[in-house]
Order: sequence, then structure tokens, then C-alpha cells
Amino acid sequence: MQILRNLAESTRLLILLETALRHHGVQRTIAEALGMTVQGASEYLRAMERDGLVQVADGEYRPTIEGVRVLHERFRELRDFVGRASKDLAIIEATPAMAGNRIAAGDVVGLFMEGGDLVAYTGRESPSRGRAVRAAERGEDLAVTRLEGIVALRPGRVTLLRMPSAAGGGSRAVDLARARKTVRGAGATVFGTVDVPAKALASRLRLRPDLAFAVVPAAIEAAERGLDVALLVPEDRVAGVVTAIEEANASLAHKIEYATVPLG
Repeated sequence: MQILRNLAESTRLLILLETALRHHGVQRTIAEALGMTVQGASEYLRAMERDGLVQVADGEYRPTIEGVRVLHERFRELRDFVGRASKDLAIIEATPAMAGNRIAAGDVVGLFMEGGDLVAYTGRESPSRGRAVRAAERGEDLAVTRLEGIVALRPGRVTLLRMPSAAGGGSRAVDLARARKTVRGAGATVFGTVDVPAKALASRLRLRPDLAFAVVPAAIEAAERGLDVALLVPEDRVAGVVTAIEEANASLAHKIEYATVPLG
């Protein structure tokens, strides 16, 4: 976003806004309104007049038609940027958590991610903490407010267990004994199946998947919460799953690690 990175660009925008909203017959009042020196304001105004953004009309500095267009365009860009950023950066005032031990109302609690759930403990130090709104016994849910810091969390690993697609024989083309050993070796907490051939293979392996619908986004969310995930994926779906993980990683400070393992 150029206006946030470039001081000169943001100053030009502020001058356009100031001259559009208020009457300024001299450079001094513009400089005072923006906390600038008169010399600095003079340099900007001279350059902006040269670029056709401001003019002196009836003894006052006013934006030109081009200046008004630029003002509206930059504010629209800024509004869109803030809108996008606000969606990505949710400001949380209170959050639900599971009580890890007995908690009294008003207790300061440390927050931890355990098994994919946010767990609150009294008497335990954490990079993230808050204050319990109400009392809770171990295993009960509670609201935590006055949040500080960030929960210490490393993403889990996603293992893509590649199997033949339906066109390549599907579940019938898999050595079941070898597949069972490979699934156990993945050491995953969460197991999912992507598409019909994968569901058929899970049935043949007598495995009940944790994820059977909206599997890929659910697997990514589970990994973001620190859980290791294994997915049975037909060969023709592997590229799409990898793309989804890479897109999620683009916005994560700590990336989700993933690997593909053939079942045969």
C-alpha cells in the first residue's frame, strides 16, 4: 500500500484533504494544520501545483478536478485495504476456553493450545494470558477476557497418503497390509478421506475418518491448531490439496509442513 509506505504520498493526500475541507489563503495555516514547517508546506504545494493537483482560486488553495479525483481514488484504495486487513486481523476482546484446572472468577489464567483446543490454567505461565469472566471446574468452558500476548503454537504436520485414483483402480489397487502399516506410521491425531476412492479404502482398512466432508479446509485448520493430520488422497487430487496448503501457508508465520507418501 503506497500511501502507508511513502511519506511524501501520504503528505500530498493530507494536503489535498485539508484544502478540500477548509479555507486556506496562506501556506502557514496549511502547515500548522498538518504539523509541518511553512517551508515544507511550500515545497509540497509548489510541486502539487506543477502536477496539476492544487491551484489558487479566489485567493485560496483548492484541489483541482484532478486533485479531487486523486483524493477519492486514494481514499477508496485505503478503505479497501483497511477492509481486507480487518478481515484477516480479527481483534478479539474475549475468547472461549476449556478450564484445565479449577478457576475462580477474575483469576489470571495462562492460555495453551492442547489437542486443538484453547485451554486455560491458573498458576501456569504462558506467553498468552487473560482473566476469567466466571468460575469454572476442570473440563468446563469459560470466557476469558483482557487478553494479552499470543498463544505459543507450532502448526502440525499434514501427511498426504497417496493412493490410485478411481481410473487407476482406486482402493482395489492398494495392498491393504502395506497401507495399514503406512497409516500407522503417519502418527496422525486426525485422519481424513478425500473423495470416494479414499472413503472406500478407509472402509476396507476398517478406519473411521475424523474428516469426511470439507476435508481439506478442515485438515488445514486442524494443522494450524497444532494437530498432525493424515489424509487419504487419490492421485488426481494431490495437486489440489498441496495448492490449498501452500495458499494457507502464505498468511502463516509458522508454515504447515506436509509430505506425500505413496500407499501403492
